[in-house]
Order: sequence, then C-alpha cells, then structure tokens
Amino acid sequence: MDKLINGRKGVLLFAINSTFHWWKNIGESLASEYNVKVITEHKTNVIDSLKDRFYYYLDKKNKKTFFSEAEIDNIYDRCRVIRSLPKDLAVEMIISYENVFEELLSTKQFHYIFSFPIDRYPMDVLERVAKRYDVEYFEVTACLFDNTSMLLKRGKVIKMPIGIEKSITFEEAFSTLVSPKYTPVYVRKPKKYNKFKWLKVFLWQYARDIVFKLIMVLENDRRSLHYLDSQMYLKHKASLSDIFVNKHINYNYQEVMQNNPKEKNVIIALQLYPEASIDYWVEDMEIVNYEPFMLKLIKQLSNEGYNIFLKDHPLQFGFRQVKFIKDAIQLPNVHFLPYNSDINEMLENVSISVTTTGTVGLQAALRGIISIVTPSYYSNSTDFIVLNSASDLNMLNSKIQHQLGKPVNLEERRNRLIEHLYEISLAGDIFSFRQKENFETNTSLNQLINSLKNFLALKSQ
Repeated sequence: MDKLINGRKGVLLFAINSTFHWWKNIGESLASEYNVKVITEHKTNVIDSLKDRFYYYLDKKNKKTFFSEAEIDNIYDRCRVIRSLPKDLAVEMIISYENVFEELLSTKQFHYIFSFPIDRYPMDVLERVAKRYDVEYFEVTACLFDNTSMLLKRGKVIKMPIGIEKSITFEEAFSTLVSPKYTPVYVRKPKKYNKFKWLKVFLWQYARDIVFKLIMVLENDRRSLHYLDSQMYLKHKASLSDIFVNKHINYNYQEVMQNNPKEKNVIIALQLYPEASIDYWVEDMEIVNYEPFMLKLIKQLSNEGYNIFLKDHPLQFGFRQVKFIKDAIQLPNVHFLPYNSDINEMLENVSISVTTTGTVGLQAALRGIISIVTPSYYSNSTDFIVLNSASDLNMLNSKIQHQLGKPVNLEERRNRLIEHLYEISLAGDIFSFRQKENFETNTSLNQLINSLKNFLALKSQ
C-alpha cells in the first residue's frame, strides 16, 4: 500500500529548464491538499535538483538496473540527444537516472506525476520506473483551443471526467476548428524566410553551443541534457551548408496544383522537431526513424503517380537538414513549398493529406479530405487512415483508392472529432509559463491549477 503522509496523497512535479518558478507555483497551490515535491534534472536552487544524485550514480561502478537490454535500447533510440553519444556512455546515463528515480519512488510516497510531454530520456526513464510502483504519470500539454490544455499518458490522450471546467463552449470550439482560416494557437505569424533569417537562426544555435560548452566546463556538468542538446555535433543539427534550402523550393507550385487532377494532389506536412515530437508519441521504431520513414512513404506515393507537395513547418527553418529535402524532390512529382505558404490554401487544392502527429492531419479531416496520420491525440480509425507501423504502407494506396470514391458525411465527422477534442480539454493555458513572476494574477494559470485540482479530486472518488 502506498504511504499517505499526514493522510494525504503525494504529487511529484517534474520541471524542465525555464519553468522552475511556474511549476513551483503550481506545487504551492496543490500543497494544501497534497504532499508535493517539485524536481528537475537541472542545477538550480529554486526547486529540488536531481543533478548531484545523477552524478553520484554516474560515477558509481556496477550500478544495478531492472531494465532489460531491449528496454535500454528503446530508451536510447528514442532520445535525439543521447543517440548521438557513444552507446556505452548513454547506457550509463540511462541507468544512473533509473537509480535516481528508484531512490525517489521506492519510498512509495507518490501517487501522481505531472510534467510537460515526455521529450527526453530522463522523463522517459521516470515514466518507466513510475510504472513499477503504480504511480500515474500525466503529461500536460496545449490543446487546440484558446486557453485550454489536455493530459496525456505517454502520448495517449485522456478523456476528462465529467465536472472538469472548460474554458469555452462546445459551439465556440466547433466554430474555431471548422473555420477555413483556422491556425493553432501555438503557430506564429508568417515571417520572411531568406538567407539572412536562416543565418540568424543558425548563428544563434552556434553561439548557444559555445556558451553552453563553456558552462558545462565551469559548472563541471558535462552530461547535462540541457547543455548537450545545444551542441551542434548532434546528428539532427543543421550545418552551414543547409543555408541553401530555399533553392530547392518550387515557386510555381500553385500552377502545378491547378494543372493536375485534385484527386492526385497530396500535401505532406513535415513535423516540428520530429526528433522529440515523434519519438515519444508512436510505438513503431521504424516511424521513430522519421526521415527514412517519410522518404519511404513519399517514394511510394510518387511511384503511384501522385503529385506531392512537401510543406515544412515554418519553425523548422534553420533547423532542417537540407539533405532530406534534396532526397525527396529527386523523386518524380515531388515539389518543395515555400516556408510562408498557407497550409489552408494548400488544403483547398488537394484530396489527400499526410502528416504524423501534426495538427494539419486534423485540419484535413475536418475539411473532408483523406487524412493519413500516425496515432495521435485526435485520430481514430473511422475518420483517418492511421499508420500504426511502417508495414501499413503496403496497403496505403488501396486504402486511398477506397476512400476517394467514398462519400463523407462531413457534419457527422466534424461533430465526432470536435466532441472528442472538447471532451479531452480542460481550462487553463500551459503557455502561462512564459510569465516569470506574479503568477497569482495569471488567470489562465489559476484556471489550469483548478483544473488539475478537480482532476485529482475526481480521480480519488
């Protein structure tokens, strides 16, 4: 039986860099009803740091582990940072955090964990260790409506119990998502995408690399994931030669679209930071190997005679390696779109959309377009072609052909999808973390705290 300290359940909050005070405020707000501990992998005096315990175990020889070799390999393959490190070092880091979390959770004082979505190996290890002690791990992330969030369990969305406050009505949610000009709240306004902008982004990354390399030495913190993630030697990082990405753009894409049958036009929306956003949302490791998987998919559709319009995420400008784009456009009928092209305009001129977990997949389905996705918080087997594994590509064209001639009751589909999204939403905005002080005056943060309190109270009933 888990321990109840002073008759209260325990809540563990895991904070990433630049969110310490935000999570500390949430912890203080929950502390009247729960025993709360706020932790982080970083060095800080604001909340409890795990750094010293991590290095204690990293320096220790013959560390024990309960992970199988396959589990360790899976953790290694899912984290974009440590899979660029020597395997033996990465394994030592994984097992060190396993021991840190074993030490913490074996006390059986905690019942729930909250963090932002898992996107790094310490959080991955924490989630796996938590399962050993029946501790529920919830990931808090943004939902698609203004001032709303949602909870996940390892990328799988959770339906909110009745009684959880909503920040908007269902009618407002419906109106927002079916608007032909809908743009997710976390997408920024269009900017210029030229060599100067690219160079600015690249030099910022390069400067960050140098500064953090120096900090790693001065603080004797050479295995900090936050600092390692800034290093330009990592396999997914762009290089100076990638500055010529714009020369691969087909600026005549609109003419190409209009001169081809709509049923043969396919929009493929690439993922923002796929090294983090795909790795912890899908199970199949071939899909986790994102760019080879996407090239395989593009080649298959190209061979079937489709016209493919490749749309990169605007926030990937300066981060995408150009080799992937070059490999894709060498295939027949593949066109790379300008970074400032309007995705809503694209969706008006295609019959098929392909993405992984991105919002474009939902936008396409709400328009009645054939939407091909990997498992995500909005997907289902009725309104989407879901690729659960890379082997599903073998039947992809036959599924497309079946759906091309199939009538869609758009009103029913929209109601079904938006009802689902409304049911998983809760009031409050995670982007309130951008405010660094005076949290008590932040209405959206206070709504989120109340939503979490109500969620935990309803779970305890």
